[in-house]
Amino acid sequence: MRLGFLTSTISFLIAGFLLLSAQCVYAQKEVLYSQYLLNPLSINPAYAGSRESLHLSAFLRRKWISVRYAPVTQSVAVDGAVANGKVGLGFQALNDKMGIYTTQGAYGSVAYRFNLPALAKLSIGVQGGVSVIPLYDVTTATSINKAVASLGVGVYYQSDRLFAGVSAPELSGQVTDLTGRYIYKSVRPIMIQAGMPIEVAENTVLIPSVLISKIADRDLGFDINLRAWFNEQIGLGLSYRQNSPGVISTNYVQAIAEYQLTKAIRLAYTFNSQTPESPNAMQYDQKSVHEIMLRFSPNVLTFKY
Repeated sequence: MRLGFLTSTISFLIAGFLLLSAQCVYAQKEVLYSQYLLNPLSINPAYAGSRESLHLSAFLRRKWISVRYAPVTQSVAVDGAVANGKVGLGFQALNDKMGIYTTQGAYGSVAYRFNLPALAKLSIGVQGGVSVIPLYDVTTATSINKAVASLGVGVYYQSDRLFAGVSAPELSGQVTDLTGRYIYKSVRPIMIQAGMPIEVAENTVLIPSVLISKIADRDLGFDINLRAWFNEQIGLGLSYRQNSPGVISTNYVQAIAEYQLTKAIRLAYTFNSQTPESPNAMQYDQKSVHEIMLRFSPNVLTFKY
């Protein structure tokens, strides 16, 4: 009995050490990419202000809920429009904690919007910020928290019948040691997104969409998404993701349930069948990820999906 308990404890500690070590590599803006259906700003800075009114979203992610002190990720995103809707402003913050290691980041976005015929709009955006990530430098045999600059760009088109975007959410993000060897280098994906809302019945809207992502020297990644809204109150979504744009590519299914509690408050729950950023971690334990979102839109005039 005691031998079995000791073996389990040692195995858990070893797995925990591997997880903590892996976090030094995996943690960065990639943590936000899997949220893009609920927070498009996470992959495209040109989305800032597209809903015109102020939207504040808070996310709480919990990995391996059966494990005490399991990794927790918190993020917030806020965006809105100024200058009569011509300029969109956005801000995101990230706190990703795994054991004694924590990754933090803050990113600001600005987008300029052009009015097109038929009430369509085209936005061009840029994002800048900083990520503070824990790294182990073998040349000095020390663990350090390193500030890494972040830069992203994007273009976003939106009309009543179509939305589409092209973005490079991370163009920078690299750290070298004293010898010039990379100890951290972001994955730098290029992303193409497109979708359309389709009214299939009274008070029922389907929103199919796709996301194609490309990272140098990797296979093409793609997401196939389908969301449905009923009576502008209940939203359901399902997504299959192949070669996700993280440090380690993986395939997984994401399911989303949303509820418009009031005109200003929306709740959402997201289930990922696989840990998006680190699919090989803790394989014998719970690999799924659970996430909740609270959105507050105090001055919203019309319903936004």
